[in-house]
Amino acid sequence: MLQIHYIRVSYVRSILLGMGLAFVALVACSGGGDDPPDNGGSPGIVDGEFPYDNTGESLTATPGLDGLNLENVIKINYKNGSAPEINNSLNDVKIDKNGENVVVTLPDGASEYSLVLSGTSSNGSLKLYGDVRKRIYLNGLNITNSKGPAINIQGGKRVLVHLVNGTQNYLTDGKDYNATAGEQAKGTFFSEGKLNFEGSGSLEVKGKYNHAIVADNDFEISNGKIIVSESVNDGIHANSAIEINGGILIISSTGDALQSEKEDGKILIAGGKIKTQTTGIKSHGIASEGPISIYGGTAIIQISTLGNGSKGIRSRGEVMIKNGKTSIKTSGTKHTDPGDSADESNASGIKLAGNLSIQGGELTIKSIGDGAKGINTEKDATIESGKINIEADDDGLRVHGTLKIEGGTGSIKSKKKKAINAGSWNNNKGGITTQDGGS
Repeated sequence: MLQIHYIRVSYVRSILLGMGLAFVALVACSGGGDDPPDNGGSPGIVDGEFPYDNTGESLTATPGLDGLNLENVIKINYKNGSAPEINNSLNDVKIDKNGENVVVTLPDGASEYSLVLSGTSSNGSLKLYGDVRKRIYLNGLNITNSKGPAINIQGGKRVLVHLVNGTQNYLTDGKDYNATAGEQAKGTFFSEGKLNFEGSGSLEVKGKYNHAIVADNDFEISNGKIIVSESVNDGIHANSAIEINGGILIISSTGDALQSEKEDGKILIAGGKIKTQTTGIKSHGIASEGPISIYGGTAIIQISTLGNGSKGIRSRGEVMIKNGKTSIKTSGTKHTDPGDSADESNASGIKLAGNLSIQGGELTIKSIGDGAKGINTEKDATIESGKINIEADDDGLRVHGTLKIEGGTGSIKSKKKKAINAGSWNNNKGGITTQDGGS
């Protein structure tokens, strides 16, 4: 309990430290009612400053609502102060309203239902029951719920979330939740089942209580633009796998930007554009208890971490970089837990407990601060090819096992320590130059 309490305090400290940087952007992005926030950016993420740019931010166009040929349709239009307008001709679907809060109960079975959500509510929500596959179409939706999730899906089946072409959608929760007994409610957009995002619209989420987007299963995105403009904990949190095949993710969070929580989880990145900034102590851009693979040639990843002891990419398993363009900047220094002096954490561009494999792509890391390393792996590392440029105050590449450099180009530099610090080093034919600190 003491450890959990300390983490919460550190989050608050980080928010206070970052208020000067983020204040103007937060004001620009805030909104509610019929005047939704500007959807053009995310606090703390500024194009033109390393590692951020605006390249690769295009979406695959999808049909509008009329061209989607929906079946078993339920339409809910929030009226901002009045009872939501509901169009439902399905006799087996139960819908209850309490003010601007809507509860939909779908019958368990083989059918798939389509919910079309639109309109504005400054004091409303949607809760969805039913262990059945469902499709949610966000069609110009703006919900704020000060007492819980804006969207709360209690069924365990897969949920397809379609961001309708040409629409901007907004979800915000409050700082305190009135959760229903026996139910989980971990963030602004919460689902017990897998969340699968598609479509060419946009969604902005603010997480004021815990996480912004939570799947107690898998999270997947193939298209669409998701902006987490603030989150007091993780931006996107999944119990199991996170799979990114396309789309745009822009995340500003105090906790991890992307986190796969369980030991059997993993993170797979095959495409899309990811831009993250984290501010909390020991927070990470991309974090997984399992392996992390970056293998798509079109993937663009840009990570900045500001908190002490934070990592750009952190895996309890292996990390494989095969393609794409990954840029990481860490700005924090060493963090020591005041309750346990043995608990120390240095900032790193990439930190992993398993083996590291770099087989291509472009990797750029700048690790600034006392003790900050470029890459730190507990086991072996192999570099077969790719363009690699690492600058770190501490070791550029720290390998506790065996390092093999069989190809690749670029440079590894350390300002104060060693460019390469390995248990053993087999440099076969790599074209990577090195520069130790002071040389």
